[in-house]
Amino acid sequence: MATTYLRDIYDHYFLGMNPYLGAFGENTDMVFTPYDGEGSIQRMSTTSGIEIVISDYHLSDHRSITLASKSAMVELSFCLEGAGGFSISGRSHELSPGTCSLQFMNHFQAVFEYAKSQPVRSLALGIPVSLYARFMHGCSAGEKMDFSSILGETPFRIYQKPIDSAVSDILLQMLACPYSHATRSLYLEAKSLELLSIYFERFFFEKGQPSGTSHLSRSDRDKIQQAALLLITSMESPPSLLGLSRLVGLNDFKLKHGFKEIFGTTVFGYLREQRMLKAMSLLEKGNVTISSVAAQVGYANASHFTEAFRLRFGVNPSEWLRMRS
Repeated sequence: MATTYLRDIYDHYFLGMNPYLGAFGENTDMVFTPYDGEGSIQRMSTTSGIEIVISDYHLSDHRSITLASKSAMVELSFCLEGAGGFSISGRSHELSPGTCSLQFMNHFQAVFEYAKSQPVRSLALGIPVSLYARFMHGCSAGEKMDFSSILGETPFRIYQKPIDSAVSDILLQMLACPYSHATRSLYLEAKSLELLSIYFERFFFEKGQPSGTSHLSRSDRDKIQQAALLLITSMESPPSLLGLSRLVGLNDFKLKHGFKEIFGTTVFGYLREQRMLKAMSLLEKGNVTISSVAAQVGYANASHFTEAFRLRFGVNPSEWLRMRS
């Protein structure tokens, strides 16, 4: 029953995304027409009841989607490109590129806002509350981690952490899944469970994360997230470190240390990782040349791009294209 409720929530969301589509059931793709935008949303349900939604699109016009539900759900989502704004029960929230969000909701009303022409690239895992309860059953901190205790009297709660390179690898493996049919479903479910185990551990049991007290204020964190978004949206010709500092109003020392604390890497390391993720996405779509992909992610020299790609993924981009063809 909980799985049915979860699917109903997604059904209503996708109906709002494209009211002319009609039924957009599990294990199907929504391909946008030139009138609506460009790209697609893939949706599949696993045997355990997890809903996997892979989005890669941009819309031709601004779109606002209102969704009201008396049901409950948990969602783990990864924002890879494009910032998104939404409000739930009157409170506004932001999703920034390079971040993972774990969301709990029950009996809620949400409004999602999508800007015209802004690329959206994300992966979301919808989890039935009954399945979440089975995951948490028997945990030493289980009494604090059950769905009702987390929400309390509120309809919504969100936890957020940056996406590190290890998790980026898992996401890329899912996006470039080499299998089809039943084996594809099995592979994606296994990777989804791996992501859930990593982030339940990180969000709830605070292991595997750097220790120490943060010296960043809320304002500093917002500025660093703004800097990360600027790097992603201008990766073809990004600002210098000092230029980036001036644009977000944060000194370069705090900017460098803030990136290390929030994203676990340097400012340049973050930019390089985002370039590689974008390059992989472009190559996955096909019908591209190596030089055009290199230019789109900010490499004037295709050989420098090829070297960076090989160091990150272990193969040349041309080899990757041949393997995917």
